[in-house]
Amino acid sequence: MCGMKICFLTHNVRQDNGGGVLSLNLIRRIQEVLHAEVTVLTTVSCGASFERAILRPNRFGLLAECMKIRRALKACDVIHAFDVFPYGALAVFLSLGLRKKIIITAVGSNSILPLYHGLYAPFIKFVYRRASMRTAISLFTKQEILKKMPGLEILVINPGVDADFFARRDGSHYDTKRYKPYIVGVGQLRWRKGYHFSIRAFAKIRERFPDLHYVIVGKHLKDDYYERLQKLIDELKLRDSVFILEDVDTKEQLVDVYKGAELFCLFSQNMNHDVEGFGLVFLEAAAAGLPVVGSKNCGVDDAVREGENGLLVATRNPDDFADAIMRILGDPALKQHMAVRSLAFAAECAWNARIRGYIDIYKKLL
Repeated sequence: MCGMKICFLTHNVRQDNGGGVLSLNLIRRIQEVLHAEVTVLTTVSCGASFERAILRPNRFGLLAECMKIRRALKACDVIHAFDVFPYGALAVFLSLGLRKKIIITAVGSNSILPLYHGLYAPFIKFVYRRASMRTAISLFTKQEILKKMPGLEILVINPGVDADFFARRDGSHYDTKRYKPYIVGVGQLRWRKGYHFSIRAFAKIRERFPDLHYVIVGKHLKDDYYERLQKLIDELKLRDSVFILEDVDTKEQLVDVYKGAELFCLFSQNMNHDVEGFGLVFLEAAAAGLPVVGSKNCGVDDAVREGENGLLVATRNPDDFADAIMRILGDPALKQHMAVRSLAFAAECAWNARIRGYIDIYKKLL
């Protein structure tokens, strides 16, 4: 397979979001294993030398770059797009006539939402069918696509985790002493992450564990969700116990935050097909040795081994989420058991194991 040329299309390869982490890890490991020549086309640049940020977010800029994109696609053997829209669509239409092998990996909402848009749905279905291979990062994501495209062949390959990295014990990169003891959630400050539910759940938890704090690691977006969370914190009189950290900028700092915590929790929500495609942070927390608590009926189902390394809550009731967290915190033996199982589960999910599915696809295509 030496000498293979692969062109990846993705939104970004930044390490402050799950999609970027997934993209970068897959790209690096496929490149290492196959010794392939890689071109990475992105929309948002992280300044990496190997990427070309030419997938412009507005249609006028994109039209100006179409010929550049087509030249990049023409020079490769395989095109691998992360999410059907817009990157799978770009891959299919800008490679027409070139007879290229195309892989579309369904990551989350941008592979599901367009199927429910009356205007775009036929176009998106055409793109899916034109792909040589289709993968999804969770069984949930696959099933959501199949609701609109029954019978479509989709291979589920879960993301992996750098288990050794997140198992490190250092503590020199981020000081968490002032927050201890604390539970932690990690993810951008957006509705889908369910912080408005988990903060309400924490108000109940605080009644039983008055010394406990809740640390949220995530950056706010250009909407009013952050302000709504701050208002909720004040309404519930949790200003001295809920902390939103926007200055955790490196993976080393994030490891320290994980390592200082008692438990990881994220109450992901699905709304109008805007979904949690997997939940890489659950694997990261598991690799750091934390019990985890999350939501059922989303991609997190694949990221947690329920009953072994954590618990999943089926409802959107903050009280039920609080009860699951308190069940673990209130039982030291269960908490320790789940911590041990988290480490074992994370070891099973190492990237080197998960990447094999993609390697098999590349070999099959060529």
